[in-house]
Amino acid sequence: MPPSEFQHLVQKFTDDSITATELQQLRQWVLEDRDADMQEAAIEAILHHSHPAGHMPADKVAMFSYILEEANRRTAATSGAVVVSVKRWWAAAAAAVLLLGTGLYFLTRPKPAATVAQHSVHPILPGREGAILTLADGSRLVLDSLQNGVITRQGRADVRLQHGQLLYTHNGAAAALPAYNTMTTPRGRQFRVMLPDGTAVWLNAASSLHYPVVFPEGERSVTVTGEAYFEVAPDPRRPFTVKTDNGAVIEVLGTSFNVNAYTDETALRTTLLQGKIRVKAAAGNSILQPGEQAVITQTVTVNTHANTAQAVAWKNGIFNFQHATLEEVMRQIARWYDVEVVYEKNIPAITFGGEMGRDLELKDVLEFLQGSGVHFKLSGRKLIVMP
Repeated sequence: MPPSEFQHLVQKFTDDSITATELQQLRQWVLEDRDADMQEAAIEAILHHSHPAGHMPADKVAMFSYILEEANRRTAATSGAVVVSVKRWWAAAAAAVLLLGTGLYFLTRPKPAATVAQHSVHPILPGREGAILTLADGSRLVLDSLQNGVITRQGRADVRLQHGQLLYTHNGAAAALPAYNTMTTPRGRQFRVMLPDGTAVWLNAASSLHYPVVFPEGERSVTVTGEAYFEVAPDPRRPFTVKTDNGAVIEVLGTSFNVNAYTDETALRTTLLQGKIRVKAAAGNSILQPGEQAVITQTVTVNTHANTAQAVAWKNGIFNFQHATLEEVMRQIARWYDVEVVYEKNIPAITFGGEMGRDLELKDVLEFLQGSGVHFKLSGRKLIVMP
């Protein structure tokens, strides 16, 4: 890419006028270029051109910090050297606008904060891609450790791993008894699967998806625990159904929606981005339109002005803490960083807001959260919350 074209894309990136195609060009340029000096120049340009680090929108922070991490990994793999320490450079940017309690803070540079007490020599890193696939015969495959390519055959489907996604394709074998697989993401892991009908599913940490390797005629049904985002392939002849552990059922024809069904949350939440879904539960039934969220407890309540960006922030590499209590924030952190959260005394009544990148070390996240007046102590993988 000529330097002039690169500068043009940088300018469009920072003034929010870049198109999806141009964003992909910029991403590919950074990922594929092997010149360490040029990569570092790109990083400097993005950080300091137009947008100071702390003023960069959070969605761009998450996207470009991912790009930089990929560039580092590729450079380290080929030369054994790392171009730049990304996490520290982006610590301020990832908390560009952070609401703490009732105060609004614009963090334009790393803000002095009380150091998190830590009794561990190893930093606690953020989660990453990874999952465990349980096959029809009960055997398990750890997807983190496998290479791209066909990893197993399940009945009439070949199962292929391709760049962090699991794909199911018909292999032409004769019809057999229905076979089911289960994808499970431990704490600190997330993964994506493309189901045999073309439906894409993203699984958040500490979640699972149970599904047939080939959908039978006339129906498409899966079961989810934890949290998942679905982009359902349209098929009017075969409605798509999502079942949850608490008995709630979501029926769709072709749509995009998020299901938060963690058992430690106060309610099951289904948020619709596109299309139309019907939510059926013992407490009642509701039909959702785009932008609405069903909240299922003892009753079914529909929020007609849901924060859809918050519902799918995890999928886009962001923590969205808007109007979140301390307990809600800590549950997200516990799942993503695989830590045990313990409260030293009563749980402080604190409400947070704003966004942070999910690619930061735990210590960096906690240092920013301490601005609310709550403090933390790390002992191994135990996170102690102190008032």
